[in-house]
Amino acid sequence: MTDPFDGEALPATGTAHGHVRLKNGLLARIAYAHEGDPTAATRLNVQAEAFRYLEPAGCTPRLHEVIGPRPGLPGGALIVDFIDGHPPRLPDELDTMAETLAAIHALPLPPATSAIPRQADPFGQTLAAIEPLVARFLDKAVPDVDARAEIVDELGIVRDLASTLDRGMQPLTVALADTHPGNFIVDRRGTAWFVDLEKVHVGSPAIDLAHATLPTSTLWHPDIGVLLTGEQVQAFYDDYLALLPREKAVALAPWLMPMRRLTWLRTTLFMARWRVETRSPRDPSNPGQWSDAGLETRMKQHIDARIDRCFGVDAIRAVRREWL
Repeated sequence: MTDPFDGEALPATGTAHGHVRLKNGLLARIAYAHEGDPTAATRLNVQAEAFRYLEPAGCTPRLHEVIGPRPGLPGGALIVDFIDGHPPRLPDELDTMAETLAAIHALPLPPATSAIPRQADPFGQTLAAIEPLVARFLDKAVPDVDARAEIVDELGIVRDLASTLDRGMQPLTVALADTHPGNFIVDRRGTAWFVDLEKVHVGSPAIDLAHATLPTSTLWHPDIGVLLTGEQVQAFYDDYLALLPREKAVALAPWLMPMRRLTWLRTTLFMARWRVETRSPRDPSNPGQWSDAGLETRMKQHIDARIDRCFGVDAIRAVRREWL
């Protein structure tokens, strides 16, 4: 069996995986998990299924081996192709990110027997998934009263939207759900490879477009850190829609802004959970508690600074002005 530690450890820039470039030229994606996490093996196998299923799109790394959880490696690891390149240079390489998303979204849906999760109602189910995060983490993570009030106000508007949208009409594709630009690598040919398949599911392509361009995403990676203008975001959406058959573009258009608002809430509440759980002592009753134990000090400081910025009331109001 391949030893995932037999190689060069790469800088830790993600919250879910560490990476080691192996001596054979492949890459070990080592999943972070607490010892004894009963859900780790399932998460690893679902991610492996996603790598296999998305390979025909030609813009995700090829899976070579699955190393299951074991002592000292509680989250397990996937051995995949190493992609040589750089994080997308924004805004210049937004177009190649749009091409990658369009290629992945064009794949046929996996069969109902697939391990890849499915959402029949992406808007309603995503909203339902973030509601518990509001109750558990918002007050603790966002001390500024005005900033919290803005988030709560946006949540109320999105809840109202949920009652007015015909949610059964939203187009479904294979969706990636974690498309911040740091999860893409652009190679020398200009292909944007999507490399983090942990959250792949059948759902809304609109969530991927939003996640790729919101400030909570474009500021996340230490080598990107770009705030896009409204015109740059619109150009990205236009590039993507131009790659779709007309009938699919027309069907998706009404969902772009509702899912963008919901995705902003989702990414903001992700940050709230991250801040609270990584700063809390290990809770044995919460096997899914997030941990930053695998991150370098520099990356922890970077994430803290980015979260502080995104939780600032001025930053929140600037984001909301896009749709208010």
